[in-house]
Amino acid sequence: MLNQEQITSLGAQTRQIRGHHPFVLDNPAVMWLVQSGSATVFSAKIEHGFPVGSRRLLFSAGVKDALFSMTNELQGSHQQLMVLAIEELILLEVPLKQLEKACGAMGILLPGAIEGWANKLSTFIAAGTIPTVIETVSDGDTMTLDVKQTVRSKRDSVLWVRIDTGTAQLIGIPELSLGPSQAYLPLGADIWLQAIEPLTLTSASSADLDNTHRLLNGISFLQTFLLQRVNMLNTQAMEEERARLNERDAAQQRLAEDTLIKMASVINPIKEIPQRETPLLSAVGAVGDALGIVIRPPAKSENLNRMTDHLEAIARASHVRHRRVRLAGKWWKNDCGPLVAYLQDGYHPVALLRARGSRYEIVDSASRTRMPVNDQTAQLLAPGATMLYRSLPDDAKNLWRFLMFSLRGRLGDIAFIIGLSVITTLIGMLTPQVMAVVMDKAIPDANGRLLVELGLALFAASIGIALFGLAQGILSIRVATATDATMQSAMWDRLLKLRVSFFTRFSSGDLLSRVTAVSDITAELNGATLKSILASLMALLNLGLLFYYSSELAMIAVGLVGIVALVTIIGGYLIRQYTWPLLELQGHFFGLVVQLISAVGKIRVAGAEQRAFSLWGKKYAEQLTLVLKAQRIEDFVIVFNQALPMLSTILMFWFGIKFLTGEAGISTQSGTSGTISLGIFLAFNTAMGTFISGATSLSETIVELMDTMIKSKRMRPILDATMEVDDAKTDPGRLMGAITLSHVDFRYHKEGPNIIDDVTIHVDPGEFVALTGPSGCGKSTIFRLLLGFETPEAGTVSYDRQDMMSLDLAAVRRQIGVVLQSGRISSGSIIDNISIGEFVTLDEAWDAAADAGFADDVKKMPMGMHTVISEGGTNLSGGQRQRLLIARALLPNPKILLMDEATSALDNKMQAIVSESLERRKVSRILIAHRLSTVQNAARIYVLDHGRIIETGSYNELVKKNGLFASMMARQVA
Repeated sequence: MLNQEQITSLGAQTRQIRGHHPFVLDNPAVMWLVQSGSATVFSAKIEHGFPVGSRRLLFSAGVKDALFSMTNELQGSHQQLMVLAIEELILLEVPLKQLEKACGAMGILLPGAIEGWANKLSTFIAAGTIPTVIETVSDGDTMTLDVKQTVRSKRDSVLWVRIDTGTAQLIGIPELSLGPSQAYLPLGADIWLQAIEPLTLTSASSADLDNTHRLLNGISFLQTFLLQRVNMLNTQAMEEERARLNERDAAQQRLAEDTLIKMASVINPIKEIPQRETPLLSAVGAVGDALGIVIRPPAKSENLNRMTDHLEAIARASHVRHRRVRLAGKWWKNDCGPLVAYLQDGYHPVALLRARGSRYEIVDSASRTRMPVNDQTAQLLAPGATMLYRSLPDDAKNLWRFLMFSLRGRLGDIAFIIGLSVITTLIGMLTPQVMAVVMDKAIPDANGRLLVELGLALFAASIGIALFGLAQGILSIRVATATDATMQSAMWDRLLKLRVSFFTRFSSGDLLSRVTAVSDITAELNGATLKSILASLMALLNLGLLFYYSSELAMIAVGLVGIVALVTIIGGYLIRQYTWPLLELQGHFFGLVVQLISAVGKIRVAGAEQRAFSLWGKKYAEQLTLVLKAQRIEDFVIVFNQALPMLSTILMFWFGIKFLTGEAGISTQSGTSGTISLGIFLAFNTAMGTFISGATSLSETIVELMDTMIKSKRMRPILDATMEVDDAKTDPGRLMGAITLSHVDFRYHKEGPNIIDDVTIHVDPGEFVALTGPSGCGKSTIFRLLLGFETPEAGTVSYDRQDMMSLDLAAVRRQIGVVLQSGRISSGSIIDNISIGEFVTLDEAWDAAADAGFADDVKKMPMGMHTVISEGGTNLSGGQRQRLLIARALLPNPKILLMDEATSALDNKMQAIVSESLERRKVSRILIAHRLSTVQNAARIYVLDHGRIIETGSYNELVKKNGLFASMMARQVA
């Protein structure tokens, strides 16, 4: 600190400021230097020397920092800077003409003090607005910029620029425009200019200007933009608050309207139309309510400007799948499920919901109306719609819960099928009764009229049974189709939501067999099977009729059915002993087949065709052996069930002859003991045939369904696995590019060694960091941790100071560009491979290809961006494939770029083009490199060995250390 004599000689004075006593920087003729303590600087409206209204925090200041006031021209806005002491603060107030002396007395360089102030202003102005692609300029350069090109300082210190011709925008905001001027504008490390028309500019360093007046004019120039930025943020905050209040008023209005609607619905019941923040969200919410799905608004991390349909963002936030469908023909006469559609203008979303009477309604939340769909109203709709798919609940861990999930909304159809089965059975029970009457009364009494009437009754019963059976069949197909679609989509949705580590537990073929087990289960539990089971169960109702006719004969029938049940139980148990190992073997066999097909080229190179065939044949023979054993048991049960009705008929006739002739007494339907009439016997035999047929049919169905239960066990690993998508995870917001690995430990197996051992890495927004080291040192594992493919055993991985384990990993990955060693190229056009489903323009695709050094190659191809490439990109060179993958990663303008040996196949020329393009992008970049010439421009290089960081520094620093990096570099240069 300066003594009083020094302070007096400078014409200065000290200001002592204590906490909660604001000090307004309202004197443009002086500058303040912090002698001791620390403070926070705010912007506030000043009236009569006191702050009024809300304050906006700008930055903090510490010892030897310089503070400036707004100039006179800016004071008319009533916005000024003010200081609040964090701890007791002493400021030295120095007249501007004594600045150099005062700074010298405190050991401060005046240009450095001014640059420090400019950096603080720049950081606040540019907060939250990191550009994606940017040019750099050095001291003394004269540069020409085209429209939309962006420029910033090439180094971390302040660069002073002056626009000679043209117009630019500070940080790309139209309100912060500037044109030709004599004044130099200081650009701190975080601030940039964007040209809105062709312009030229001149740059200089603080030392080049070497004029205090010029430096102070530049600070004043920058402070005008600070004031404008503050006013913009204040206006934005007021608008957001106004929008919040308007939304609150609208919500209250909707609540009042809903209350009135509910009161009116007491007399005239009507369905409530849900209201959400936007018409689209309301329409999707109505469809979600119909399906039992919780619909959420788009996450803050979504870039809605890159989406043609915001419904995609809503679906992602709600963790549901969706697909586009076409409303063709008289679609509303079919059961298509709830749909989200648009009116003909394409901007007015509505919900299409099923109403009573198998008709559709157009539900418009904006006008709060419901309109039935018919030939006229269907013309109001655009031809496309969107279908949502339900996700499996977390507790769907077994076949029963899975079936209950798939049958949601179909219980009415199930009840109808059961009702038809009961009616059909009751009608069928008339046949034995009619048979008894015919044989005991109509024929003995020669009653022709009664015989005709009974014949007509049987004919009518047959017609009724046929019609009811037809209705059952139609409903069964409807239930089976809807159930299959629900189960299939839900199973694939669950699979796609699992952690990446899950897929390392199974081969691709084995996993495919587990997933497709749901298809087999659906086929085995289809409508026909359901109808068969119900028909069999209903047929068992004839047991009561048998006891009505004769309890002795009925007991014989029960004994026969008991034998059927015993054979079924034993056969089912034996089948299960073979089915489970068979399914496991089939899974491994499918995995082997996929591996053999994928490795055909390698097998032929090695001349191992015979060994591959032998391996396949051995596994196939084992599979056939188990299939044969299980099939023999199943065939025995089926043959037994087919033979049983004939045996039961023989047995019944043998006993019937004795009862008819009176050789054996029998209890009749009248309750007396005696002989049985011919009509009663034939009626009993008919009812018993139905009863035995139902029992054997049920037995065969149960045997066929035994493997269904086993196949459901094959699905259990998928249903039990931990999902990556979790409603408890939070949205990360728009990432700015800060990445931190803090003391991370990781191992692939609990008993194995640490692959990553206490690793700490930090990347600032827009920074280029490289990872290098010998093979197997853990570089690629770090990438897997950064992408959330693996979970650290200890430590944290953070993005923008948010622990990744608490974030929605899918939302994080969507904001990261990734180029991996194992990147795959699909068959299709080049633009399809670059965009991978994203909505992009052709110009954006060309820009990404140019930055990847791929544009010239594409221009030489027959159809340019629409040239078709084969699966895996086999008709491209290795370098072209790599550059295509780089273009794919750069296309969405990510804030973070992870590159694993992304340029290993490029020559030096292409390497230079790609490196230069990446340098222009203000993107946080982590590069894994074995070719060390690619990391010369990295801000930091982390050298790993055996999972630990053993060296850290810049390229030049590490070369001078003569450590592992230097030895690796020496081997590559030699």
